[in-house]
Amino acid sequence: MRILAVYQNFYTRNILLLLFFIGVIFSAAYNGFNDYPEAQNHDALWLLTKIVTAIVPIFLLMIISNTFIVKPLFLNRRYKLFVFSFLVYWLCAHYFLSWYFVAADLGKHKILATLSTLSNGTGFYFLHLWILRNVEQGRKEIIHAEAELSFLKQQLNPHFLLNAMNNLYGESLSEPDMLPERILNLCGMLRYQIEASKKDFVLLEEEIGFVKQYVDYFRFRNERLEVIERFDGEYGNIQVPPLLLLPLVENAIKFSGETERPFIRLQLSVKGKGFTFSLENTYPESGSRQQGTGIGIVNLERRLEVYGLKHEFIYSSRKGLYCVNLKLWNLSTAVL
Repeated sequence: MRILAVYQNFYTRNILLLLFFIGVIFSAAYNGFNDYPEAQNHDALWLLTKIVTAIVPIFLLMIISNTFIVKPLFLNRRYKLFVFSFLVYWLCAHYFLSWYFVAADLGKHKILATLSTLSNGTGFYFLHLWILRNVEQGRKEIIHAEAELSFLKQQLNPHFLLNAMNNLYGESLSEPDMLPERILNLCGMLRYQIEASKKDFVLLEEEIGFVKQYVDYFRFRNERLEVIERFDGEYGNIQVPPLLLLPLVENAIKFSGETERPFIRLQLSVKGKGFTFSLENTYPESGSRQQGTGIGIVNLERRLEVYGLKHEFIYSSRKGLYCVNLKLWNLSTAVL
């Protein structure tokens, strides 16, 4: 960002660019300087002085052309006035440079040198504009993505809390004595959920720990719920977006609970810097009492896109069984 700030400053950018050109020309000229007879009576400082004397006015003429002709006329599509002003300006600039080079004992300044100056100077300016446009576009995309991610993560808090409140209401009717302990468990999960949603990434190990805690809570609440869990591979320092798996597990528990034999098979396999998460659960093919908002799955799909994660997300249903398969690869790792 500091480099970008320096580059975007008009004066700093042009001073550095001028010094760069002087350095390149001096290095090229100095390598063969001793081969000329004139070099016997002059040193490197003399050569540097001559180069600076020649380059500075040429560089200033290019800046004036780009700032007061190309930018206000060509970029605003005032093409006729631009062509006229551009030709007149550089014709005058050529005559000025021809006089200046003779007066400064720099030799003759030919028309080809002027043509090379105006073409290179204008070309570099358009390259500069292209760079700035892409930087600005990239900055807008980053700001938009950050705003959207913030909104998506904020959606998860009320969605999680809404489901939690519904569950607590059910327990208050069926097992009121267990309600204080269940509230404490929910507070622990909600605490992680709130803290994790403030971060861009969390460790995969932490995310899996939260999923296990979430499943255990509902397995205790519903004795009929059968859960098969399997976690393979080394988590290492792999990072994932916070609460990435929560919408999938949430839906699996919610809808399987409406079937005669609630069943969930959950498997996560880590390989290298990626993992595959598969989930199967029973669900009622008709007559569901749940009025799902659909936020969870939509939120997950959009977050995967906004984060730019390389992924494959497939879900389907058949004969009372809902299947989800999420595969991610080339994930980042934390430095601990």
